[in-house]
Amino acid sequence: MSRKGKKSSSKTEKRVSRKTIEAASPAADISVKVEQQSSLFPHVSRLPVELLFLSLLLIWTFLVACFPLRNMDIWWHLRTGQLILERGTVPYFDWFTFIDYDRPWIDLHWGFQILVTWLHRWGGVDLLILAKSFCLALTIGVAWYASGRSLPACWKVLCWVLPVICLSGRSVVRPEMLSLLYLAIWMYVISRLPSHPRLIYLIPLITLLWVNSHALFVLGLVVSGLFVVDYLIRVWAQGRFGIDAPPDSLSVVMLVRAGVLTVIACFLNPYFEQGVLFPLTLYEKFSVDQAFYSVRVGEFQRPLDFIRQHGLGNLFLLSQVLLALLTFCSFIPLLISRRVNPFRILLYIAFTHLALKASRNTAIFALISGMILSDNLSDWVQIAASRTLPAHKGAGIRGPLRFFDESLFKNGSSAVILLFLMISVFTGYWHRWGGEGKVLGLGEQEAWYAHAASKFAGQPGMPDRAFVSNNGQAAVYIFHNGPEQKVFFDGRLEVNSKETFQLYEQFQQQMSFNMSGWAYLLEDENGQLPAIILDSRFSRNEINGLLNNPQWRLVFADQVAAVFLDQKTTDRLKLPLADPAPLLYPPGMKVLERK
Repeated sequence: MSRKGKKSSSKTEKRVSRKTIEAASPAADISVKVEQQSSLFPHVSRLPVELLFLSLLLIWTFLVACFPLRNMDIWWHLRTGQLILERGTVPYFDWFTFIDYDRPWIDLHWGFQILVTWLHRWGGVDLLILAKSFCLALTIGVAWYASGRSLPACWKVLCWVLPVICLSGRSVVRPEMLSLLYLAIWMYVISRLPSHPRLIYLIPLITLLWVNSHALFVLGLVVSGLFVVDYLIRVWAQGRFGIDAPPDSLSVVMLVRAGVLTVIACFLNPYFEQGVLFPLTLYEKFSVDQAFYSVRVGEFQRPLDFIRQHGLGNLFLLSQVLLALLTFCSFIPLLISRRVNPFRILLYIAFTHLALKASRNTAIFALISGMILSDNLSDWVQIAASRTLPAHKGAGIRGPLRFFDESLFKNGSSAVILLFLMISVFTGYWHRWGGEGKVLGLGEQEAWYAHAASKFAGQPGMPDRAFVSNNGQAAVYIFHNGPEQKVFFDGRLEVNSKETFQLYEQFQQQMSFNMSGWAYLLEDENGQLPAIILDSRFSRNEINGLLNNPQWRLVFADQVAAVFLDQKTTDRLKLPLADPAPLLYPPGMKVLERK
């Protein structure tokens, strides 16, 4: 070959080799990152360590959620599930009240109600508590794998301590426990779309299950909407402003197909478009009607209002505030490094807004914030690793990366913290710090539910209607006596109107002041007055009022509740006057004695 030909051949080989290197650069970058991560922690096998920390976290999560049953709504959920199985249909109009009986009832909880009915039949209240605790632990497990993939396990587990505390504050047997699990799975699917794009077709299936379990299915739609906005921002940015381009594996066609299937799944509920629009009804109660419901329903109270009244002494509220601050601060080093993730920013804004609107949204905020915090710290580790790599080759690990390594000391410290938290649950200190009177165990909270009073008031010959205060105990009456015997008002705000709530409060006030006019408004067409069931903890003024009212007689009393009947009914049934002494000192309540 001539000298000229050799030069030409050499130039061609250089061009080919340069193009090959440039084409292979993404794979090379990936291999560098993987090599970088494995070389940063050479003395630790990551999988066993991660499984150890995850196991400790899930055990602790299960334990903090394992306390005796104390939420009221579960009883009307159980009775509704029983009736759905008996009748073969979901409710379309109210089944349980005698004043709002003609109001529509959009019961999107029906799937949850059937589930808890089966669980209750198989294992009673104990199985319900165990299932609830398992569900919360499973939610945290899914969220663990949905976030923070590059974050060392000893740090990742600490990121989840505050979210678990927040979630445990609302860990009750309610449809919300399924919503949290569905939301975690939804986020897991989204986190895996760049590498497994076909997982997007799981979203419609999750929607189908979610819309038939709880009205919070709308949260999945919110997350998907924010993901689409993030995708459009990335397409527009084209790698500028510190925003990465969208993954090539996910196409617009796939997004549209999955979106159409998800919308169709939303309508596959027994109420069709009414079920789809029902979340707007709930949102109205803690937005438009915020002033009315926030002072009457604890879960509709805004966290800021609670802080103004009681400060930050509550463990769960303090954890929420700290989590919000830490998550917010975790964005700062990424923004300084021009690493912008629009999806996480939008998620944080949206779910912070919900949390500020009502305390009932703090659990979903905690779950989302935990994942955002883990992901932000994971990105921080990657940035620090990329900057430290040249120095690492010559001078070892230093700078911020050393802070995130997996030394024996840091692994041991995180393990000690988790063990301390678990021991605090076993010794009772954990629930003592929570200040809500919970204990580790199964069964029902001592003297919490008015079972005996409800059974007494449901005997043959008793009035077929009841006025129950507080409205939570109305669910217990419904469980034992509904729908044949009905209540005036209960805790289902999706059924009972604002006007009924106001009338209910007026009757309570008139009872307290020993007035008599209210009773005639509760007569049925035969002139029969309802039974009056009053909670010994929260209706003490009403009990005192009726004890001093000669038109009413106390016919039953225990530590939980009192039952009053009008004199005409007591004479007909020949019921003696009951001893009010058990009502004086309800368990778990401090009663101030007059001096």
